[in-house]
Amino acid sequence: MIHGETKKWVLKAMNDFKTAEKLINLPEGEIITDTLCFHSQQAVEKFLKAFLVYHRKEFERVHTIEYLLKLCSSLDNEFETLYEITANLTYYAIEVRYPDEFYIPTIEEAKKAFQSATKVKDFIFKKLSIKEEDLK
Repeated sequence: MIHGETKKWVLKAMNDFKTAEKLINLPEGEIITDTLCFHSQQAVEKFLKAFLVYHRKEFERVHTIEYLLKLCSSLDNEFETLYEITANLTYYAIEVRYPDEFYIPTIEEAKKAFQSATKVKDFIFKKLSIKEEDLK
């Protein structure tokens, strides 16, 4: 069972994950790919931050997945397996949100982003021994 600040981070991550999950389950023509990618990235970011909070490891207020993975890897080298899975997610934290860098991800990119978020969620749940019922 998780408590305190770690639980808050996991709950916030789950809100982003559930938002992405709702979008990925829409008919393909209705999927809002930039929003799905953004929420997938946000879920991963918050899951990693939950792990760091659990281990009382301080981190800067950033959206860079690679930075967070480096910190997590310093505590548990199994996190190194997530680098390839999450390689393009940081891009979706900021760039796709603003019209200056107008880019709409493809359906394939959106599906890959959600798959990455799912893998990271499962990985963190295993690392922190979280069960869905712990979050209620």
